[in-house]
Amino acid sequence: MLVQQSDHGNYATWEEVGGRTTTLTEKEDLIFGNLVCKHLKSNAIALIKNKQLIGKGCGQTSRVDSLRQAIEKARQFAFNLQGATLASDAFFPFDDCVRIAAAAGISAYIQPGGSIRDKDSIEFCKQENLAMVVTGMRHFKH
Repeated sequence: MLVQQSDHGNYATWEEVGGRTTTLTEKEDLIFGNLVCKHLKSNAIALIKNKQLIGKGCGQTSRVDSLRQAIEKARQFAFNLQGATLASDAFFPFDDCVRIAAAAGISAYIQPGGSIRDKDSIEFCKQENLAMVVTGMRHFKH
């Protein structure tokens, strides 16, 4: 039997840890994206631009696969990923997702943090001047 608590709230903290501070537009998109993301199945990725969901990946066994699914869906409908934001329901244990997303044009990220390797993704964001927010609240729906 799987037991899961209700997911109340959006974020516990708002800690800017990337290479730059989020813009007002990015912050609004990240807040919206994090809300969308918490309602998707685990390993969820939501791509948001101008408060619009432009791609999502979820229910995959790999966060990388969810990201690739989200990017492909956005491209399938001809959305421009330049300047888009990314919300993840769980932390990035490696910097692979941030690297793939940045190559697609995504410039700001929100994730709960909590991985022992958080520094890898954070360092990449600092090197590439990308915004990253750590929330301290994990959204992981099974």
